[in-house]
Amino acid sequence: MKFCINFVIAASLALAGAAAHADEERSMLSLKGFGSLGTSGTDNDSLRFRRDIKQGRGVGSGWGIDTDSRLGLQVDAEFNNAWHATVQWVARNTTGDFVEQNLDWAFLRWRPLDDLDIRAGRMGFDVFMLSEYRDVGYAYPWIRPPHEFYGGLPVYHFDGMDIAKKFALGEGQLTVKVFGGHSFNQVPIGLSEQSDQRYTLAGIKLAYEQGNWNARIGYNYALNNLELSPLHPLLDALNDPALSAVWPDASGLAAKISAKDKAVHFTSVGLAYDDGLWLAQAEGSYIHSELNVYRSVASGYLSLGRRVGKLTLYTLLGISETLNDRSSVSSPLAPVPALLELRNAADLTLNTGGVDEKSISLGLRWDVTENIDLKTQWSHYWLGNNGSALWLRPASGAAADTVNVWSVGMDFIF
Repeated sequence: MKFCINFVIAASLALAGAAAHADEERSMLSLKGFGSLGTSGTDNDSLRFRRDIKQGRGVGSGWGIDTDSRLGLQVDAEFNNAWHATVQWVARNTTGDFVEQNLDWAFLRWRPLDDLDIRAGRMGFDVFMLSEYRDVGYAYPWIRPPHEFYGGLPVYHFDGMDIAKKFALGEGQLTVKVFGGHSFNQVPIGLSEQSDQRYTLAGIKLAYEQGNWNARIGYNYALNNLELSPLHPLLDALNDPALSAVWPDASGLAAKISAKDKAVHFTSVGLAYDDGLWLAQAEGSYIHSELNVYRSVASGYLSLGRRVGKLTLYTLLGISETLNDRSSVSSPLAPVPALLELRNAADLTLNTGGVDEKSISLGLRWDVTENIDLKTQWSHYWLGNNGSALWLRPASGAAADTVNVWSVGMDFIF
């Protein structure tokens, strides 16, 4: 798939050069960008806050700048009215290959009709409200996307194709998009490990815009193609034939823990309103997971804001709850310490990683100029038992059940 992305980039630049040579008076290439410079801190070091689970480092009471700071560059090439190419790369705190994982867009677009777009290459994961501008802080009022909804979504892009068709509907416009392809993602496991994830995915998005209103519904099916690397030692131990005599359920437990060839279904709905003075936005999602190590979860948020001149005051409420019941793990027939340790590891794998989080945030945005804003935000989080999967926590010790996060930042576009 890397070859596909490299080919798209090379083809885009080659075509852009040819087009520019053919028509020197017309500028075929354009460069634009966006970025944020922010700092955040908490009142408790038993949990480390992170923007989303893609980040391998978190921030505690010592504060830090890499949770929300980032810089994005985008190159667009217009060949003619039908053909277009885009490459977007974002420097940000991420796990895995810094260059490849931060390349969000690298696609060719063909527009055979004014209301029909066909794209191929690397594109954004377009099944929620902020799909096209999740990293562009200037495009939304908050310091960062709502934590309960977006914190558990590490997928920023996929490699494949999408087709979008627009329809006039009433006084508004309906957009229907279907897409499919593959997604390769690298996410942190704990404080020191990393897991490679590869999914085959397909989905659909419906978006409707009318006046001050914007609504959308999205669905995505993703089939996990790889066994999660941190599970390999545990699965090898449970599948050992010699274990069956003293622990008959071991192999069945291994099949339950295995993540390969199991699917995740993501469904979301969103509604936004903005009349220039009042702004409101809400989203809800349900992730139905067939992976027992990645549990099904329901999430949502509601944000209300009011503009007063160049100032925007806003509040944000969020909730995310794991829905699975606790998995039962049998004990070996012989209480051998090594077997009991293995049993506890299996129980830990199946029954941790849940989300039980609620929050309230208050914030202020000041639009200094037409392309620069300053923001400050306070967020208070309530975390239930085994509900801190969106955070980083030490290997031992109790985690806090309430945490305050303070943030200040600047967003810009150019």
